Amino acid sequence: MIRRSITDVFLLAFGLTMAASSAHALTLLTEENPPFNYTDEGKVVGISTEIVSELGKRSGIDLQIQSMPWEKAYIAVQVDKETCLYSTVRLDNRERLFFWIGPIATNKWVLISKGDFAGTVKVVEDARRYRVGVVAKDAKIEYLMGKGVTDLREVSDDSLNPARLVLNRDDPNRIDLWATSAYGARRTAARANVKDLKLVLGLRDVSLYLACGRNTSTQTVQALSRAFERINKDGTLKRITERHAF
Repeated sequence: MIRRSITDVFLLAFGLTMAASSAHALTLLTEENPPFNYTDEGKVVGISTEIVSELGKRSGIDLQIQSMPWEKAYIAVQVDKETCLYSTVRLDNRERLFFWIGPIATNKWVLISKGDFAGTVKVVEDARRYRVGVVAKDAKIEYLMGKGVTDLREVSDDSLNPARLVLNRDDPNRIDLWATSAYGARRTAARANVKDLKLVLGLRDVSLYLACGRNTSTQTVQALSRAFERINKDGTLKRITERHAF
């Protein structure tokens, strides 16, 4: 029989506890995209934030939530360990890059212009004639390019787009249309002190997910997936969504 000293047993137990704790530490990255995820008085809030926080609570996983430009977050989640990204659109070219949990919410994509925009955009293909402002690495880029809309002017953060709509026509940074979320556009424009904008075209409704990088442990992904199944089944997901109804 192998005998262990009290010290050996303590160290073994401590090591196992630390390992479990380490496995249950997760970084969540997001962007400023109200009402789904955005910073208010220094804290990341929003519909999606409330939902992923509930997933962390139900699964016993300690979450560290950070907001940063989407392109930076999108790259980091593919490199860093135990890191997930939200609110993420699930696309064919992204499918193998992440483990997907959700959908946690639904977004509506739109095209917005300056109030005096005189162009005609009845279908998305009509936007081919215009300069369209988008966020780098955003799913809207693939969607628009698939429709033949290729004059896309990328920025690192959506908050930079409203001001580009009101630049002089000869300014190379000017855009004619802004591809964004219908739910967050008014708030984003107000923060940029840009008024007199109008909805030009609704593009599509899209489901949003929590996307975990491939360097995230199977244990963590499974725990989050089970937590999502529970909040969906017991009505918690619906209650959170309805509380934030537009």
